Amino acid sequence: MNKIRLTRLHLILPLVATSIVLASCRSGPSFSIEEDTDSIVIKQGSQNILRYNKSVQKAPAGIDAINDRSGYIHPIFTPTGQIATGDFSEDHPHQHGLFMAWTNTTYREQFVDFWNPKEKVGRVEFAETLTTTTNSDSVSFSVRHNHVAIIKGTEEQVLTETWTVTARETIGEHFLFDVESAQQLVGTAPLILNEYRYGGMALRGSNEWTKIPANPDGTSDFLTDEGKERIEGNHTKVHWVRMSGIIDGEPASITVLNHPSNFRSPQTARIHPKMPYFVFSPMVEGPFSIQPGETYTSLYRYLITSNVPDPDWINEQWQEFVETTN
Repeated sequence: MNKIRLTRLHLILPLVATSIVLASCRSGPSFSIEEDTDSIVIKQGSQNILRYNKSVQKAPAGIDAINDRSGYIHPIFTPTGQIATGDFSEDHPHQHGLFMAWTNTTYREQFVDFWNPKEKVGRVEFAETLTTTTNSDSVSFSVRHNHVAIIKGTEEQVLTETWTVTARETIGEHFLFDVESAQQLVGTAPLILNEYRYGGMALRGSNEWTKIPANPDGTSDFLTDEGKERIEGNHTKVHWVRMSGIIDGEPASITVLNHPSNFRSPQTARIHPKMPYFVFSPMVEGPFSIQPGETYTSLYRYLITSNVPDPDWINEQWQEFVETTN
């Protein structure tokens, strides 16, 4: 069984204001962060790039309130204003935009599922904003999540997770941001990540890409760096995954780059055979653990386009990601 070691250090500074707008100096439209009690929004000029949800987002009518959740990113916008992520979909309402959760774990000899709320044995929630930062060519924020296990009716925090979300200046018409996750075990017992088919850093695509009775034409396409599509690409080790489709009659795409420093890189991607969702899932290769005092760190880059980008361009972006974030 593999163990995770500390791969990055995070300096955590307190946020001194509950609502703040910060702008960076750059040649094009400036970045800004707008924060209130419910959310953190990153903008470029007047355009929204993403919204991070601090408050618990409530399920719409007809969907069980057990699927309410905080601590995730949705919507993610394309440069032409399309909403590229999905939330509270009819088929799997517990999948929320860009989110992180482990599915099949063991803690203190008890099964814990942080992913599926209907199991009522675990959850992930927003805890606090830690920092907001602006530079000449980027803007970022850091937040803390709690991963809570419910064991025999008693709640216990198992992991403290820090997300650092950084939007970066781009050359060309696309949005780019990084998400670094650092999970630290806060209990005295190890968290065992059991071998399983999914769990980890996940992305749910647009609700327009979901084929349900109310949306019979919903569809999406996938491509990996090895040129494999949805079915062939499932459970393969990849440097990147592109998910694309039509939103409001126009093409849109989210491509996620998997950093080579990540555990078991290139990580295995679980690409769903029907739904517009995928997740980087290192436990597909076998179990591993996060031990007391250890930190599990992962880093991903998101490319958001109002078209379906060429694989050669994505490969160039991945190479730049590797070279500039070592």
